[in-house]
Formats: sequence, C-alpha cells, structure tokens
Amino acid sequence: MRAKEHNVKIFSEKCTVELMHFAKSDAKKLKKLFEAWSKLTVGMKGFGARGVNVPEGISEVLFCIYSGSNRFVKMKKGSVSGSFDTYNLKTHRAEQIKACSVEEDLTSFGPKSKWDDLYFVDFYNGGKVDGTFDVYKIPNKFIKNASLNKDQKFKEQQSEKRRPRFSIKKEIIEKYNLKPEGKNIKLW
Repeated sequence: MRAKEHNVKIFSEKCTVELMHFAKSDAKKLKKLFEAWSKLTVGMKGFGARGVNVPEGISEVLFCIYSGSNRFVKMKKGSVSGSFDTYNLKTHRAEQIKACSVEEDLTSFGPKSKWDDLYFVDFYNGGKVDGTFDVYKIPNKFIKNASLNKDQKFKEQQSEKRRPRFSIKKEIIEKYNLKPEGKNIKLW
C-alpha cells in the first residue's frame, strides 16, 4: 500500500487529492486485522453487548482491492467536501462505502455526505462472518427517495443537517430485489 497525490475532477471541480493504493497482497495483511476485529465482536456478544461495527479501514480497503478503487485520504487542493470514502481513477467517480456484519443493518449517513456511486459491502454471510462478502451497487434514486419515517425522506433529513439512518438491506436491497455485483468474495 502507498499514498499518492492525484489531480482529479470531483463533482465537476478540479482537485488534488491524496489516495491510498492497494495491491492484492495487502489483503493478507488485512486478514489479521479482520480476525482481531472478529474476535473482539464475538467476545463483546458474549457479554451481552452489541458487536463492534466493521471498521472502515477493513471494509473500505477490501472494497478497494476488490474494485480497483483507491481509498480517499485527504483533500490537498480544492473545496469539495471529503465526505466520500474511495475514488475510482478509471471511472473518475467518488464512492461512498457502507458495510455491515449483521443480518439487519442500521446504516447512517452524514448530513453532508455526497458521492457519485454508493456501494454496500455485506459481511453477514448467513451469520458466518468469515471474511467473505457481497458487494451491492445501490442506485442513488433509491437512497435519495428512501422513506425514513412516515413524514420524511432521506434527502429531506439531509437538508435539515440531520444524519439519515435506515436499513439498506431491508429498505433498498430487499425492497427492490437488488442482486450483488460481487457475491461470496474472499480476498485471502
């Protein structure tokens, strides 16, 4: 893995960003971190506590290795919000990555979250959280118009500077019968 500066266009603005580049061999390093996280989350459940969310440093990096995208580190030059997680240098798209390791997620978004493409990385695997994951590309029209309660949609809560929260699995993937673009992926 290595960090590198790139001059790119994000949301129609020329920017200089620092991106992390990963090789397939980095997946083996992540395996140790994944196992440590898995041990912690199982241990927490043994005490009647909720499991620990999949750390972004695991889910985003695995997504990058799978997709060929690069993890966003920081904005070096430009006024674009750095609310996205990864950037794909081939497609020139800013990506938001959401992940879960439970049957029904409760995914939240920042009030300023912005992206070109949204991906959902599902580590649940029928309850066997073993490093295998599915990747779903979530159409933006489903997110922006998602009903969060009887009175509000996603875009309305964001405009009020609130953090929209809902289950992507239940409210998007199941509701619209989305199929994963990658299934049973294991990189180590």
